Amino acid sequence: MEPKFIFFNVDRYKAMSLYDYSEFIKQQIYLFKGCSDYEMKDIFLNLFIKELKTYYKGYKIIPIPSYKKDDELRGFNHVVEVFKQMGLDLYQVIEKTEHFKQAEKSAKERQSIKKYLQLNNMKQLTKDRVLIVDDIYTTGATMKAAINLVEKLNPKEIKVLVLAKTKNKEDQKSNTKQSLH
Repeated sequence: MEPKFIFFNVDRYKAMSLYDYSEFIKQQIYLFKGCSDYEMKDIFLNLFIKELKTYYKGYKIIPIPSYKKDDELRGFNHVVEVFKQMGLDLYQVIEKTEHFKQAEKSAKERQSIKKYLQLNNMKQLTKDRVLIVDDIYTTGATMKAAINLVEKLNPKEIKVLVLAKTKNKEDQKSNTKQSLH
């Protein structure tokens, strides 16, 4: 596991990816999520969990959801299981209403994900700093749709944290020399 700590923006919000979406990371996520290997939940954050807890201290975690039936088949929600080890309050305020496998979709088709995400809890987050978390960031369609929903809850601040991000032209230009400290 070779973390890269890639800093980027999702619209106007600060975001960080822990890893490049390399073949190795892709395989590890597949084993964890696709093969339901629950014991792998700790491998993604364990090397720097203390730093993440410090960096995001006081944030409330909002995970990007899977379709409920997919979680039931797997036996767990993979995003929740990875990020709950940060020890922050976790609010599952977004739900995915239908199975929509983005890996099988083009970038344009992925934009329709917003039709399948909705708020399931209108908890006001007015005084809260929230951290929206997900496993993989590719086109940003899911994260942008989630942000649009979370904005309705009026949080004080929004940040994004993902396990892995695919490379794009912006990443090659960006300065990734920032640190967690």
